[in-house]
Amino acid sequence: MTRSQQFDTAEAGGRSIPNRIFGVGFRRETYANLAYLLARFPLGIAYFTVLITCLSLGVGLVPMVVGIPILAGVLALGGYMGVIEAELLGRLRGRDVSVSLADPHELSMTEYLKAIVTSPGNYLLVGFGFASFAVGIALFVAITVVFSLGFTLVATPFLYWIPGVEYEFTGLRGTIEVGSSYVDAGSLFGASINTLPEALAASAVGVVVCLAGLHAVNLIAWLLAGLTERLLTFQLK
Repeated sequence: MTRSQQFDTAEAGGRSIPNRIFGVGFRRETYANLAYLLARFPLGIAYFTVLITCLSLGVGLVPMVVGIPILAGVLALGGYMGVIEAELLGRLRGRDVSVSLADPHELSMTEYLKAIVTSPGNYLLVGFGFASFAVGIALFVAITVVFSLGFTLVATPFLYWIPGVEYEFTGLRGTIEVGSSYVDAGSLFGASINTLPEALAASAVGVVVCLAGLHAVNLIAWLLAGLTERLLTFQLK
């Protein structure tokens, strides 16, 4: 267990249950975790773009031999991605992880290529780079949707009465035939907010959504950081 993990465990153990539930929005580490997850989006795009470009170029130039060192360079890029991830873990998660890379200035070209090609961690980090693309997009979409919904509901008492602002919730459109009559599906199964008690109830739901989202952020960041740290630790072996 690292020093930061011991600190987090001791701090969590000293909190009451209400503080753990409702105090999540007032803790610095929550927003550090949120930043850590949001960083997966631009990093994932950058990793994917660079890797797919280099791999396509390398594979296409293999018949001309030039592609072989380019493909080896892709594995070297995996090591540098490990350095970025270690720095991110240190700054946003308080994890003490360092990654040492083979130095081309200290090794001959043959020794350097052998070092990066025979390192299993470099292959795993390249796979991690591709996975970061999918994970980053999924996290960005989920965080945007959850907190947009939560903040919109929280703000209901301040907005519902403004002309032109409508809070309507329904998943159905069109009409339903009942005998010889037709009933609007939205009015039958939907709901709208028109009074202050309804607005306050919606705001309370919004608070619950935001709290649940922040707790989910902490949990996902803990899981993702743990997996990344294990990967980097494996890369060091």
